[in-house]
Amino acid sequence: MTAPAAVLAIVLATTAVGSSALLWFGPTFGELRRGYELLTGATIVLLALGAWAAFAGPMVSLEGTDALSDGQLARILLLAFSGLTVAAVLGRALRAPDGLVRVLGGLATVLGLASLWPLAVLRAERGGAGGVAQGLVELLLGGTLMGAIWVGLILGHWYLVERRLSNRYMMWIAWVNVAAIGAGLGSVLLSSRNPAPCEGLPAGGEYEQCSMMFSPILSIGSMTIILGLGVLALLALIAGFNVKLAREGGRSIQASTGMFYLAVILAPAVEFAAKVRFF
Repeated sequence: MTAPAAVLAIVLATTAVGSSALLWFGPTFGELRRGYELLTGATIVLLALGAWAAFAGPMVSLEGTDALSDGQLARILLLAFSGLTVAAVLGRALRAPDGLVRVLGGLATVLGLASLWPLAVLRAERGGAGGVAQGLVELLLGGTLMGAIWVGLILGHWYLVERRLSNRYMMWIAWVNVAAIGAGLGSVLLSSRNPAPCEGLPAGGEYEQCSMMFSPILSIGSMTIILGLGVLALLALIAGFNVKLAREGGRSIQASTGMFYLAVILAPAVEFAAKVRFF
């Protein structure tokens, strides 16, 4: 891939979709003050709109200007995903029935998931290993990793708002985070089947341009895989601490939130390393 903006867009989109699934279908729905859904939902909208905007330029260079290309379809679905999430958030703000809000949030999540399909198709059309199936799995695994960590960070902060909240919700997200590490591992390992950045480009101007857009280090063989696995090992250590701290409850919840701060900084590095080889 010669467009770093497309890598950013993929990571933003998968983070939004993964977070949406945990927000509307997780055990926290309806159990915390409605401000939690308002805050988390607002960040999901911003992530999705960021992905929609970041995809604009790269999709033109990847596909040209066809009437309705896969990339354009993905952007339309991301926009619809954002719109339905806004509707769900407004429903929560206006104290609409939980069932209605959950339906709106669920439909938004479905649209978010649907937006990943044309990206996987585009990857297959560009010769990606494993075809559409592998591309979709890579995106879903990445969304699981990023969504779990993003929701964990917000939920940890919410314990400062509801100080008497049971630690069972933090335990839930801590174990989800453990599972997400496995998803991140799968994302990185599957990406090893894809070409390294700039691989296969002819010598000369195009390759030099690609090297300037990406770090020359990332274009060296399996460097993205090594980087992804190394950072993932740190995330696994953090996930273990999160489980222990969440189990203790009390002030340890604040320490667990601090761990999520570290995770939310490190996790994008894992996903950038994996998704730089996506297209």
